[in-house]
Amino acid sequence: MDWQLEKISYLYLLLLLPLLAWRMGYLYRWKQTRITRFADSPMRKRILGSVNLSRFLMNNIWMLLVFILMVLALVNLLGGVEKKEVKRQGIDMVFVIDVSNSMNATDIPPSRMEKAKKIISEIISKLGGDRVGIVVFAGQAYSVMPLSNDYGAAELYLRGVDTRLLSAQGTNIADAVLEASHMLSKISHTSKAIILVSDGEAHQGEVNKAVKTANNENITIFSIGIGTPQGTPIPITHEDGYSEYKKDENGDIILTQLEDSSLKQLAAGTQGAYFYGGNSTETIIKQVFNTLSSLQKKEQATSFTYDAKPYFQIFIGLALLILICISLISYKRDFDV
Repeated sequence: MDWQLEKISYLYLLLLLPLLAWRMGYLYRWKQTRITRFADSPMRKRILGSVNLSRFLMNNIWMLLVFILMVLALVNLLGGVEKKEVKRQGIDMVFVIDVSNSMNATDIPPSRMEKAKKIISEIISKLGGDRVGIVVFAGQAYSVMPLSNDYGAAELYLRGVDTRLLSAQGTNIADAVLEASHMLSKISHTSKAIILVSDGEAHQGEVNKAVKTANNENITIFSIGIGTPQGTPIPITHEDGYSEYKKDENGDIILTQLEDSSLKQLAAGTQGAYFYGGNSTETIIKQVFNTLSSLQKKEQATSFTYDAKPYFQIFIGLALLILICISLISYKRDFDV
């Protein structure tokens, strides 16, 4: 069996043993001296009875042993393997993020993309026990993070999301929902959700297909519309740092506006909810979690961990046993009456 000490620094407490032993010897000699000075041997016996200083010495030796055992309990001796069952409850959710160029628009400050990432980051920071995945889309959809409860990794993936990830432009919401549904289709016996963040519109036939796929997999879609209905230019920054607004074939500046009818349809068709991304982040987060609470958190997985078995309780038990024995045997203290 492989033995190890979990908190070896507590062994430094054993350096107190010489001091405790010296104190024990000092008190023994002090008692001897005081009793001798009190009266001569015949008179001392008549007054005090039979003095048993060896019992005092033995009790203190046992107390030193108790101290050693308590230090060993703090060190926590580990050995062998202990099997532990770990159960996890929560929701499996996939964040689907629009990375088309229109998400660079600044009608939702600082930009639609940054607002979308902030909302998702805040949601992740408040989760516990839930698994998350990330899908990005524009003209096509791609999975960038599989389902995981590693929220630190999710934050890292999220920071790298921007509109330069995909060269194929467009707003293929249906393909994004299908990609997220495929990720969640491998999961059973758990609540599943898609949180879709976009500013765009999808074709009616594609929306119906996405709703049907999500319903077949028992997936609820929560959509967040990022943008304003008024419309705004799409900024484009070139590699040399030059910035301009996106233009059409005639040289006219293209305006992008929030078109959320598809987002609302996706949410309504799967018994989910739609949220307007122009509200404050705090308001959106509160609305999202209020609706997520309607999804039942189910036991997602049962796993087993194998940890080294602790033996500190043995040393504590021995120390308590010694203390009990001392209290029962030494009730006469130092004297035989």
